[in-house]
Formats: sequence, structure tokens, C-alpha cells
Amino acid sequence: MAYVPLFPMAMIGGIVLQLFIDRFDRNGIVDEKTVERVQGFSLDVLIIAAMATLSLQAIADNFAAFALLTVAGVLWCVFAFLFLAPRMMPSHWFERGIGEFGQSLGVTATGLVLMRVVDPELKTPAYPAFGYKQLIFEPFFGGGLITAAAIPLIVSPQVGAVGFLVFMAVVMAVSLFMGLFVLRRRHRRAAAGAEGAAAGGRAASGRTSSEVS
Repeated sequence: MAYVPLFPMAMIGGIVLQLFIDRFDRNGIVDEKTVERVQGFSLDVLIIAAMATLSLQAIADNFAAFALLTVAGVLWCVFAFLFLAPRMMPSHWFERGIGEFGQSLGVTATGLVLMRVVDPELKTPAYPAFGYKQLIFEPFFGGGLITAAAIPLIVSPQVGAVGFLVFMAVVMAVSLFMGLFVLRRRHRRAAAGAEGAAAGGRAASGRTSSEVS
């Protein structure tokens, strides 16, 4: 259990607690506003703790590799935000994409902060969408099981660095295909259906007005 990431376990515990509250809190004892205040305070503590645990000495000892990874990571994140996000998430792509951008460049808390900046009143579905995505993403990546298993798999003779790289490349290729082609086509069909329904409604309204006249 020492190598099991804490975040997925905490997320699963939160889901269980939420189900328990939904099932037994019939009188609304748990106040949503109070929970949001606790959530905001916890987020501030999380950000401060994450910054305080940075090891500047470790960065200085591996500065060349760190700089290379930083430049490559920033370029990829900017490309994903400006090019992939509008195509994969056409509905409110900026608010949703900025959360993924922040998480990719930092941690989950960074993405949440950026979404709170661009959508402080939570008027878009960015927050719920981000939360639903986390249910699938976090148990495996971003501090999840695959992240924890990455180093052992890379150094193992059965998998190795090349094998793990190939595996992750396949995962990325499948994800890009699903986002750019499958989900994008579904979004287009939904948008076309909505436009058709709106056009039909306008036509029916016009006929009704003509008949009344």
C-alpha cells in the first residue's frame, strides 16, 4: 500500500461519502455553501503545500533535462489548448480547455484555479465536465496507478523504456482518434440536429403568424 497513490484513494472515498450523503441526508443537514467554502480553503492549502514541497536542489542538479522537458511540455500544452481543445470540445472549449491546460502544466489544483478565474460564477459546464473526466483520468494517470507504475515498468527488463514509450504512444493515438474523429463527429451531428430543430420551430412560428394575419 505504500506505493498506491493517495489521490485516487481520496477521490474514491469522496465518491463514497457523496453517495452516503445523497442517500441518508434527507433533511439537508449538509450545507452546500459551507462545503464549497471548505473546498476553496482546501484548494488554497493544496496549492501552498504543493509549492512548498518543490525541491530546488533537485531541479538544479538536473537542469538540462528539466529545461528540455519543460520546453517540450509547454509547447505541447499550448498546441493542445489552441488546436486540439476547440476541435475536441467545441462547446465552451476555452473554459474547459483552460482547466486541462492548467492541469497539464501543473497539478489538478492549477487547472481548477484557472477555470475559477475564467468562469468564477460557474455558468458553463466546464467544472462538471472536468470532474467527470477526473473519475476516469485520475485513478490511472496524473498521480494514479499508471503514473506510480511508470518507473518500475521502465526499469524492468520485461517492458523497458522503449516498451513503455510504445504503450503510451498507442494510448495517446487512440485518445486523439477518439477526440478528433469519433467525438467530433458526434458533436457535429448534435449541432446539426439542434439547428434543424430551431429552423423547424422558426418556420412553424412564421406559418402561424401568417395564418393569424
